[in-house]
Amino acid sequence: MILNDILDFTKIEAGKLTFDLLDFELIETVEGTLDLLAEQAHTKGIELASAMAPGLPTRLRGDPGRLRQILTNLIGNAIKFTETGEVVVRVSKERETETYAVLRFEVQDTGIGISPEAQARLFQPFSQADGSLTRKYGGTGLGLAISKQLVEMMLGQIGVQSRQGRGSTFWFTAQLEKQASTLLGPSTTPRTLARALIAPSLRSQQIRVLIAEDNTVNQRVTVGQLKKLGYSADVVPDGLAVLRALDRTHYDIILMDCQMPEMDGYEATQRIRARTGDFPQPHIIAMTAHAMQGDREKCLAVGMNDYISKPVQLKTLAVALARGLSPEAKTDQCNA
Repeated sequence: MILNDILDFTKIEAGKLTFDLLDFELIETVEGTLDLLAEQAHTKGIELASAMAPGLPTRLRGDPGRLRQILTNLIGNAIKFTETGEVVVRVSKERETETYAVLRFEVQDTGIGISPEAQARLFQPFSQADGSLTRKYGGTGLGLAISKQLVEMMLGQIGVQSRQGRGSTFWFTAQLEKQASTLLGPSTTPRTLARALIAPSLRSQQIRVLIAEDNTVNQRVTVGQLKKLGYSADVVPDGLAVLRALDRTHYDIILMDCQMPEMDGYEATQRIRARTGDFPQPHIIAMTAHAMQGDREKCLAVGMNDYISKPVQLKTLAVALARGLSPEAKTDQCNA
């Protein structure tokens, strides 16, 4: 994580940090971040909760990965510096037009708090409120500096309200586009749609899913999404580990990252498809962070069955799983 922070900060300083413009669902993005950090909070006995203001526009366009990165930094810090009590994430609307919305995010904790003198240093690179905190809690202080830069790139502001011994509230605003079209009805959320797309009879089966992904954050997010859809999964970090896992057991579905160290998803898929005999062929769903023209064709050409782009939306994953578990898909695999 420290290395990732340094790399991101270097890209920001060089003006080379990229932002994606993708459709995403606000509630899923916030809840997915909370799911990622829930175990950390539970281990310390801290309550982790969210509160969404009524009337929020939730079908937005922007970079959900960068938004999640900011929230992860702020919520992770809140958990780190809170020994008892709670961490609450609140989202409200500051203003809205027909084409965009400015949202306010607050992360409130019951932690140790920060003195006014120390608050002035918080968003500077490699700076923390107190040097003793680095020794006790670890970290570089880069997370807040990066968050500040990301927020400003979203045409927002970031700040903190805190008193020593009374907890802290870190807040930021972000201007996000609204989606031009709405695919879901007003009473249907992506989560309920996603659950409806998987037939109960299929969900109840012992479907074995393998996630091939080298990024630990993406691993946890994908595991959390599968859990919401009623699945458990094993995780491996590269293509070689995929082959070793298949030597031990059969998996019905493999969520295969295309870019991995040691052996990427393309080569791993080719080796899987080259296996003969009684080897049962899994349904392989490609996952790629670079949705470039021709990527889908490349994935299908090496033997992958389906293709979804990152950051993976819950409803998109549900649809891909439903396709993979359909009788037609199983027939295609037998004939492959």
